[in-house]
Amino acid sequence: MQELVRKVRSILNKITPQTFQHLIKQVKDPSIQTEYQLKGVVEVIFEKSIVESHFAVVYANMCNWLRMLEVPTEDNPEESITFRRLLIRFCQKEFERGENGNEKTEKLQKELDAATSPREKTRLKEELSEASNKARMRYQGNIKFIGELFKLKLLSEDTIKDCLMKLMNMNSEESMECICLLLTTIGKSLENGQCRLDNYISKIDIFIKKRKTSLRI
Repeated sequence: MQELVRKVRSILNKITPQTFQHLIKQVKDPSIQTEYQLKGVVEVIFEKSIVESHFAVVYANMCNWLRMLEVPTEDNPEESITFRRLLIRFCQKEFERGENGNEKTEKLQKELDAATSPREKTRLKEELSEASNKARMRYQGNIKFIGELFKLKLLSEDTIKDCLMKLMNMNSEESMECICLLLTTIGKSLENGQCRLDNYISKIDIFIKKRKTSLRI
């Protein structure tokens, strides 16, 4: 398993639009025979995709190539599970984690509230700021990746609508930024489907008028 993950990570470090066709064949390793192994491969690609969101298009294309890769499930060997299904689970889990708050930032905030020493407060503020920035970038990376997966039809329009509605209901500047990022990524695809962007634009407009938002947002 460690050797397999190491190999996939090495391929991801080398992959570019120019080397894609050559390297993608190496990821379809015949040694991927169990759900545990496939899950490990999916996790490596997913983590790389959301941390390096500027390569989201390349990683989404890789996932499209691997979408039908399947292995027997751990619970029932007579049933199978695909790369695509596991990938969607990772995206959903990351989305819900961001929606419910980041455990590390919540822990640091509690420590900061309880701190009495000025030195300790300064340290915790710096750690909290760094953790918050990382959590925000990670969450936005997932949103960007979700958009690229949708454009390749790895995610359904209903899933995207659900994501947008949940982001709308969060009513925060962070969620508005994610909505803008998602609509910028998939707006053209949505317009070509059954969904009208006007509905989301009008809701964003209402949010801006009702709440005091930063100029950047």
